[in-house]
Amino acid sequence: MWNKFQKPLLILSLSLNLAFVAIWLMHTVPSSVTAQKESPDTVANAAVPSSLHRELGVTLDQWSRIEPHILRFRQSAREQRQIMQALLEQLIDLLAAGEVNTAAVRAKQEEILAGQRRMQDLVIELLLHEKDILTSEQSRALLKVIHQQCKCSGDSSSSGVGFGRMLINDSQPSTSLGQ
Repeated sequence: MWNKFQKPLLILSLSLNLAFVAIWLMHTVPSSVTAQKESPDTVANAAVPSSLHRELGVTLDQWSRIEPHILRFRQSAREQRQIMQALLEQLIDLLAAGEVNTAAVRAKQEEILAGQRRMQDLVIELLLHEKDILTSEQSRALLKVIHQQCKCSGDSSSSGVGFGRMLINDSQPSTSLGQ
C-alpha cells in the first residue's frame, strides 16, 4: 500500500517546499502580482527594475545593496532547481523499475528533502539580507505581499496566485530565475 501513495506524497512534499521559494519569483516577474501605485514615489524609484521593490518604495541606494543578493540568489536557486529536477527524475526512475529497491527510494527521498532544505535556506538568507537593508515598514510590507500571494494553506478557495502559477512564470525572459 505504501508504494501506491509514495509517489503522490513525494510530489506533494516537493510542491509544498517549492512553494516557499516560489514567492521569490514575484521579485523577478516584470508584471508584479500587485499593481504599481501612481504616486510621487513611483517616479522617484522608477529606475528600480523590480516592480515589487518599486511598490515597496525601495530607493536606488537600497536597490544597489539588494540587487547583488538577488542576483546571487537567482544563480543559486537556478542551480538548486536543476539538482532537484535531476533528483526527482532519478526517483521516478527508481519507482518505475520492475523491481523497486525500497532502500534506494528512501535514500533518494532523503536527498530530495535535503535539496528542499537547501532551497529554503537560500530563500531565508535572501530575506535576511533584504531585511537588513529595508526599513521596518518596507519589511512588513514585503512579508505582507508574500503572505497574500502565497497562501500555502491548501484551501482551494484561496485568492492567492498559488505556487504553480508563480513557478510557471519562472520562464519570463531576462528577469526570471530560470535564466
